[in-house]
Amino acid sequence: MEITNEILTGAAAVAEGTSTGEAGFRRVPRDPRLNARIDESLRTFERGLSGSLRGRADLAEALTTSDFPILLGAGMERELLAQYQDITPVWQGFASRTTVKDFKPKKLIDLFGGQAILPVVKEGTEFPARAVDETEYALKVGKRGARFAITWETIINDELDGLRDLPSRLSTGARDTEDHVATSLLVNAAGPNTDFFKTANGNAPDNKPLTMDNLQAALTAISTRKDKENRPIVVSAAVLVVPPGLEIQARAILNATEIRTTVGDKTIVGQNFLRGVVTVVVNPWLPVIATDGKASARWFLLPAPSTARQALAVGFLRGHETPDLRVKADAGNSLGGGSLSPEDGSFEIDDIQYRVRHVLGGATLDPIATYVSNGS
Repeated sequence: MEITNEILTGAAAVAEGTSTGEAGFRRVPRDPRLNARIDESLRTFERGLSGSLRGRADLAEALTTSDFPILLGAGMERELLAQYQDITPVWQGFASRTTVKDFKPKKLIDLFGGQAILPVVKEGTEFPARAVDETEYALKVGKRGARFAITWETIINDELDGLRDLPSRLSTGARDTEDHVATSLLVNAAGPNTDFFKTANGNAPDNKPLTMDNLQAALTAISTRKDKENRPIVVSAAVLVVPPGLEIQARAILNATEIRTTVGDKTIVGQNFLRGVVTVVVNPWLPVIATDGKASARWFLLPAPSTARQALAVGFLRGHETPDLRVKADAGNSLGGGSLSPEDGSFEIDDIQYRVRHVLGGATLDPIATYVSNGS
């Protein structure tokens, strides 16, 4: 994932006499000396939380400087992004990733035509014309976020422990939001997403429990389908998406080294070909979103995100692909002159506010290589 080599800072804007906007921020190129000051602000903050008298004294002194909260906020943003990238989301195992340039729906075009079997061309006859068809999908991103307010009294009482894990909590919230958006493409509260899994798409929900035989049957059902040009569906890599309750069963099926098949009175032993074709993705959000009572037994078979026939996509706003964390600079000015730190409390209600923003969306794409079963 790409991170823009920028930071948010209000102090630099004030020094240069530039407008910083309502939140007191503007983007400037990252400077090594500024990086060192940001790192030092984080260390001062940590020492203040340690409980030592010297650490709390240093923090109290730092809070009186105008740029310390800004530097601390920038440091928290860097920590948020680092922790955000350390968390591996579930959705990357079963959906592809894309970016959009704005908030308008992005058109994802799937072209058909030109791939069907070539007909015989007799001597002296014209080559037959072949039309190109297309299917259009739309993906739209939206803004998500939240504000966190900390009272001035909390700062005075040295109750800063709640700030210690703020970047971690915001990182987890951002990744969980991505997983929730992606999983909502598969299910809703009533069960499978029937706008995607339906008879018209050839993938209406089935009712078979997860077993090796039924998993093989699902793969066979997908591979016997035909696309618009009557071409077979080749399953080169698939993903078995299951809730936590089916994890052990799914791994037992795919980790088995041999398959024993009984034909009459004979037992045929062969290698488990599923191991090289299907990968397990355990999605804990399935039973959270689907509350119809069948979520613990429901399983999905989807094309791997790396294959040509993508079934699901998660999109991000280009240039804003990671969470954005800010602190609100609205403390006003002292009567003696000079702006006050955000840590001195807001002008209206004496609080300090942090805000996180994350822009994303999801879309269902080609359903032809997908399968879902509600279990027995």
